[in-house]
Order: sequence, then C-alpha cells, then structure tokens
Amino acid sequence: MKVIILGSGSYSGTPKPLCNCENCVRARKYPQYRRTRFSVFIPEIKALIDPSPDLHYHLEHLNMDVKRVFITHAHFDHIAGLPELQIFKGVKCYSHEYAANTAKHLQELFLGERDWEYIPLEFNRWYDFGFKVYHFPTVHQPIKAAGGFVIEIGKKKIAITGDTGPEILDDENAMEVMKGSDLLIAEMTKKQSVPKTHLGVKDAIKLAQKVEAKKTVFAHISHSNYTQEKLEDMVRDHGYMIARDFMYVEI
Repeated sequence: MKVIILGSGSYSGTPKPLCNCENCVRARKYPQYRRTRFSVFIPEIKALIDPSPDLHYHLEHLNMDVKRVFITHAHFDHIAGLPELQIFKGVKCYSHEYAANTAKHLQELFLGERDWEYIPLEFNRWYDFGFKVYHFPTVHQPIKAAGGFVIEIGKKKIAITGDTGPEILDDENAMEVMKGSDLLIAEMTKKQSVPKTHLGVKDAIKLAQKVEAKKTVFAHISHSNYTQEKLEDMVRDHGYMIARDFMYVEI
C-alpha cells in the first residue's frame, strides 16, 4: 500500500513571499526545496487528508480520483483547497462537526449545489466505513476544534497527528491509539515547540519514539525550521524520514 505526501509544508509554504531566510532563498533557486501546504493522499481508499490551498497543483500531478476527504481542522492551510474538488462527484467529507460545517460552507459559497456528503465525527471513538477511522483531539490554538486521525485499512494502520502542540505527548489516549502504527505522519513545524500550537524537532522525535510506528515521516515543515539536510541528519539515527512534496511511502 502506498501513501503519498502531496504537500510537506506549513501555513505559508516555502518559499514564503517576501522572506529571505535560508530555506526560502534556496527554494526559489532549487525546486527540490520547495514545500507546498500539507496534504496527504491514500490511493487504496481514494482518500485525501487536508485539501490545502495548493490542491489544484497537487491534483494536476496526482491525476487520481478522490472519493473521500478527511479534514484535521478548519485552518485555511488545511481546508481552503476544498473547492478545487469541484471536478469530483459523490465526495464524502469526514471531520469534527466544526470543520465539516466549514467545509460545507465553502462548497456552498464557491460551488453551489453538489452531490457531496458531510459526515461529522465525534472525537475519541471508532467508526467503520469499510475501513476504520478514529478521530482524536489535539491542542492547536486558536482553532475551536482540531484533531488527528488513525485510519485502519485491512491490516494496515496509518496515524496522522494533524497540527498539535507538545501537549499531545501527555495525551495517553492519543498515544495509545497511534501506538504501533505501520505509518506515522507527524507534524514537525518549528525548530522548538510552541506550547498549545506546534511541535518542534525534539518533541516530534519524542512523539515518534512513544508511538513506535514501523515507519515515521515528519511533515508540515515551516520555512523557519532547519534545512532539509539538517533535519534529515537529526532524525537519521532514529530511522525516521523528513517529508518532501510528492513523497511516496510504501507500507
């Protein structure tokens, strides 16, 4: 089974307009260092996680049908690309009620009527849609509701943290439900953690060590983080990976 990291960046992408930090300068010169906003695709169930503002660019390259959309939270960099799904029929959107309602509003505002379905998920319970889904809450101020997903497809288990502060490390329920995943996709936005907002490098590694997934990929990388090579050096001894746009991960 393949999982595709469509976008590996955080809210601004890399390069960020008007920024001349090392990562942004390199990304303008060398395309391999560019980062579009975070998004993931699971071909096995035709599922997109977080329709980012860069979704049209992602879909051009992906060129695959999308039937399901999972939304971690309603910040613009994780949901604003939803109208780009206009070419697809019968899309089903899954998230906490707050994000699901926001997604429906975007559809109605920009696209009008669509044969799409919005399925609100309660936190901390399993759902069976022919594959299993668990939506757990995360602390990510100032959004009203944010969370991650655990998706079980057959015998494969994929955990996606979404945006989260370091408080997730003390969330025994979240740690337990992600434990032993075949693939963990965890945020590593900053060099240092921002309480109640984002994970830094050290805390992201701590999270991965607690989850003990068979494979771990760190994504949602800010332009203000370390360079790709530096991050790779920092996680290499643990056997972890730093995401790049359009990275294919086999599980």
